[in-house]
Amino acid sequence: MQVRGSVIKSIDSFVADNHGSKYEEWKKGLSAASNLLLSSVSTSNWYPVEPGVIVPTEVLCDMFYDDKKQGAWESGRYSAKMGLTGIYKVFVLISSPSFMLKRASRVIATFYEPTDLTVADSSDTSMVIQFTKLPIKNELIEYRIAGWMEMALEICGCKNLKVDITKSMAQGNSVFETTINWD
Repeated sequence: MQVRGSVIKSIDSFVADNHGSKYEEWKKGLSAASNLLLSSVSTSNWYPVEPGVIVPTEVLCDMFYDDKKQGAWESGRYSAKMGLTGIYKVFVLISSPSFMLKRASRVIATFYEPTDLTVADSSDTSMVIQFTKLPIKNELIEYRIAGWMEMALEICGCKNLKVDITKSMAQGNSVFETTINWD
């Protein structure tokens, strides 16, 4: 159960950019293992998901959001906004939403390991994506991923976008499922 260092860095940057006045307080709230990762993380290496993502996300959600799910969602949106730059932004801008989402398994696998997802249903204006494997059953990870997908689709030009989590492995379902609709 591992996560790429770029995910860890994006959480750190999210707190610094959006909650800068309390950044040091956030860092003090992290576990020793999480602080150690933050101090030496390389964006291309793999790290344990618990101290790398779960703990920092829980602490940021506890400190800054009444609704923890919203905090994880916003963190995911930020990650997509920051990560889909340069060559990746060009890929997203020239891709149709369906094209991009059908390749989501390759993208997600570069950030979380192990992962496995499939497109369960799709049309010109909707898609159902099912994750059958995630590195850990955690609701905040699910909301972070859904927020990431939402921002990626906004960058892709989707209008009237709606991303819903319709099944949750963290809540006992056999899959983590997002249902996505756009105009």
